[in-house]
Amino acid sequence: MKSVQSILFVVFCALVVRGNTQSSTDTLWSYQILTKIQALQQTNIGFPPGIFPSTRVYAYNKNNSKNDPNVFFTGLIVLTLKKYEKQCTPFQQGMIHQIVKDGLLSVGLFKNRQGRDTYNFWRTDTPQIFPNAGWLNTFDKSQSLPDDFDDTVILLWAAEIAKERASAIHDTMQLYANTKVKTVKNSLAAFKNLPAYSTWFGKKMPIDFDMAVLCNVLSFVNAYDLQWTASDSASLQLITTAIQNNWHVTKADFIAPHYAKPAVIMYHIARLLHAGKQQNISELRALTPALLQTTDSLLAISIDPLEKVLLSSARVQFGGISNITSQTPDQAAIEQSKYPFFIANMASMLPNPVKRPLSKIGVAKFEYRCPAYNLALIWENKHLCVPLHK
Repeated sequence: MKSVQSILFVVFCALVVRGNTQSSTDTLWSYQILTKIQALQQTNIGFPPGIFPSTRVYAYNKNNSKNDPNVFFTGLIVLTLKKYEKQCTPFQQGMIHQIVKDGLLSVGLFKNRQGRDTYNFWRTDTPQIFPNAGWLNTFDKSQSLPDDFDDTVILLWAAEIAKERASAIHDTMQLYANTKVKTVKNSLAAFKNLPAYSTWFGKKMPIDFDMAVLCNVLSFVNAYDLQWTASDSASLQLITTAIQNNWHVTKADFIAPHYAKPAVIMYHIARLLHAGKQQNISELRALTPALLQTTDSLLAISIDPLEKVLLSSARVQFGGISNITSQTPDQAAIEQSKYPFFIANMASMLPNPVKRPLSKIGVAKFEYRCPAYNLALIWENKHLCVPLHK
């Protein structure tokens, strides 16, 4: 088997060399990234088949790291690779097909057990608060978190479900918007009566706003060209109001408690701007000059390589000119970056005024890392800035 792979690699390299030198180099680089992503997927000991390895790090003690078999990063990787698949060579498309097939293999383990078309961050056949959490797992059955909007739209979108299913889950989402049954108690005063979507499907959970989650939900709605509702419009209003007041930068951990970083929020806004037919987001599109200026300001002070990748990807989608055409990003540094794309912040569900101070302390905060998704982000960035294959 190894000899066959070696022969295929030699043939691939020979074909690459025949083309333009820079284009060939970029294409080979893309192949190497995909190979590493696939290797990480295939060596995921302790995780369900096809699920990409990730870890969570206790923010209050960065030495406390645990494997976390969630489905979140796998959904994002599948979604990202499929988005740029048509720009790849036929050989790379075959690799992507296999990664996607393997990645979706175990997704059913995370689906709602009562038949609803929603998904959980963790497995639902064995409910857990935090997998591999020792004594905390004694509370798993009674205190495990409900399904969430984020994982649901990411996984359904990644699986390319039919529009009928997308429309049905969109109808279900309307039942979990602010003011429908409960009113948000832990957000900014401007949003108290705004009927935007909560983060959770659970009826016992408090209403919880997250700007990045709302970007994902609206991206899904537009990707499937669904009929907008009052909650869709309200969610967009929350996003645009936050941008107009610069809260996505100055209050990032408050306005998006599960992502909490300005660069990550900017990345989500950019994705929304390019999802589907972009219907009903003219108000957001009008803010792109300001978003581009903010991105440039953040890039000027950015240190972490993964943070720079996120900002660079957002910048191009805000209309900026690519600034990495002649640079090869540091793959190793990005792969092992400690910059958290996602944060589990239990304090985010607490009411004001205790939410923000406890969130900043980090007592109930966990940072998530996934090397394979880091690689997918750098791979996406290259496709955005320098088309690798036409």
